[in-house]
Amino acid sequence: MIRHAIASGKVWHRRHQPFVHAFAYPMWLVWCDIADIPSLLSRHWLWGRRWRPVVYRDSDFVDPSDRPLADKVKEKVKEQGLDWGSGRIIMLGQWRTFGSLFNPLVLYLHFAEGEEQPDSLLAEVQNTPWNERHFYAARLKHCEDGSLQADHSKDFHVSPFLPMELQYHWRLHVTLPSLRIILEDKDAGQTVFTAGLDLALANAAPGEMNRVIWRFGPRGIATVRGIYWQALRLWRKGAVFYSHPDKN
Repeated sequence: MIRHAIASGKVWHRRHQPFVHAFAYPMWLVWCDIADIPSLLSRHWLWGRRWRPVVYRDSDFVDPSDRPLADKVKEKVKEQGLDWGSGRIIMLGQWRTFGSLFNPLVLYLHFAEGEEQPDSLLAEVQNTPWNERHFYAARLKHCEDGSLQADHSKDFHVSPFLPMELQYHWRLHVTLPSLRIILEDKDAGQTVFTAGLDLALANAAPGEMNRVIWRFGPRGIATVRGIYWQALRLWRKGAVFYSHPDKN
């Protein structure tokens, strides 16, 4: 079981209807056992809880409180009908870099004792510019192609260029150290939009922890910049704009 790693690769999006619009960006994320975050921070002096190029704060995840992240995640999944009282919980997400942070998606994967594949997930989703959070919890089912899958309805407004009346379909290929995550948005069985992460996990050794700092810089700024640049491109192509259902 890989407890701490640097996950690097690319994030990609592809819109299928009513026109094709696709892009991909290089990306790095932290893969971390949330019960043992201090041991990861201790591996490099430029990583810490404050005044470092890479900063971890419990208040950056789930809710603004400073309670330990493991407690907050277990409480949240219990509200969603899952029991993560035993086993390992792995976070996959961005940490604060050079003071900036924006996580469109943080995944928490639950691995039962002795298992190498997750049995369920918690997705923490944030939107911009509203800065809201929403949580999806789902049990993962094994499929013949070796992937793990989950389906549920869309309940949270993220992109103003996608309607609310969609179904989400997750597909995870957890063949560590390779990790592939695909999320499809479907309307009446037709795929409207697909997004994914293609990542490779490298041991969170000091050299790798140092490399991503200077290779990628302030990830939060880059993420927000990319979101608004692609939104502008969609608008110029004539994509339908859907207002926030609670802000009309």
